[in-house]
Amino acid sequence: MTGILGIELRRSSALLAGAVTAVLGVAGLYVLGFTGQTALWDQQWSLLAVFQRIMLVLLWPLALAAGAWQAGRDRRDRIEELLGTTPAPDRRRLWPGALAAALSLAAGYLLVLAAGSAKVATAAGHPGTGWWAVTAVGALALAAAGLLGLGVGRLLPYAYTPAVLGVGSLAGLLAAIELTRFGDPGKPGAALLLPYFTSTISDFQTVDGAVSAGQAWWFGGLAAGGLVLFLASNRLVRLLAVVPPALGLALATPMLTVPAFPIDPAAVAEVCTTDSGPKVCVTAAHSRRLPTLVGPAREALLLLAKLPNAPVSVHEAAPGAGRPQPATEAWLDPDNLGSTELTARILAGAGTPICVSNEDDDYLEVLRARAITAAWLHGSHPAPGTVLTTEEQTHRDTMWTALVALPTAEQERRITAVRAAGLDCGDQAAALGIGAGR
Repeated sequence: MTGILGIELRRSSALLAGAVTAVLGVAGLYVLGFTGQTALWDQQWSLLAVFQRIMLVLLWPLALAAGAWQAGRDRRDRIEELLGTTPAPDRRRLWPGALAAALSLAAGYLLVLAAGSAKVATAAGHPGTGWWAVTAVGALALAAAGLLGLGVGRLLPYAYTPAVLGVGSLAGLLAAIELTRFGDPGKPGAALLLPYFTSTISDFQTVDGAVSAGQAWWFGGLAAGGLVLFLASNRLVRLLAVVPPALGLALATPMLTVPAFPIDPAAVAEVCTTDSGPKVCVTAAHSRRLPTLVGPAREALLLLAKLPNAPVSVHEAAPGAGRPQPATEAWLDPDNLGSTELTARILAGAGTPICVSNEDDDYLEVLRARAITAAWLHGSHPAPGTVLTTEEQTHRDTMWTALVALPTAEQERRITAVRAAGLDCGDQAAALGIGAGR
């Protein structure tokens, strides 16, 4: 068996399909470097595993077409009649080719993971939960595409079958992206039956174990169905090829109702300083950034100390923390951890994260109030790291002038009110009371 498998690997298109998969996958990872977007996958193993799955929108049709192409080898070489005269059953002759195709495609997929691992290993703090299962299901899905292509290619051994399968499945997967665009990203439902994920995740999320298990059943059923279709010699057995996918779908159905990408408790767990200075904490997902945060965070605490009931520690505001912000803590939004002006980012909103989205009507007013607060605490306007249009800078200059024209006690009262509003996720723009006709 090993010798036959080696011959198949050398002489069939299986190795070529695996190599093309690896090359395209690695290119898909690193082409993002030209636009500075490698953070979509290089910060955590879970992000890499999910991003690989997203790339299956292109790799899956390729594997399907490659399988169909390999299935047509005997007809292209005009040896079908010759092989039909041998006493050995077809399945004995075809099985090594199917195994070679599945192993090559899966190996190509895993090589993409290996290519991204060096970059992830230098950046990841918390590795993520269940990423290995996401990767294993991706390899299974790609192998299933190859086996399904083999089955369809043997059933329809025509020259145009690989092209029709490849182009048709690509068109179908792209159409599915449009159909799922308006759904809830957290509950993809039937979209989980696709080989790829329709969205990426944050480094605080994980793929639910039930999703990986359900997808393993589904793609395992597709792989078994394709293999039966490829090995079968008569029409009745080929009809039975629908049984494994149907069984896999039935076993996978429960996953369609679960939240697919929940918050990972291990990723949002806090990692804190242990020295004698004020406590500074980040999430486990961003633990590598703790050393760069300590100095700016403690500087921000010194500046915040001018307020009554000032905070005494700094914490990353992790999503899903499930607790209100204590008055004794200053929180920093995770998106600001990469800033070069961390002190000013902590001072924005007087140590509170922003509670409105950029789609809200009052977003700009709240952003202005938080920036003016940071400038007042820092003692200079604008606060470091602020880059604005001339029009916006003029507007904020007017707000700053109006604030510092007030008595010192009133200035302090308003800045304190901004912090109080932020602690309760209230209206910080109204608390400052300056700008927008206030």
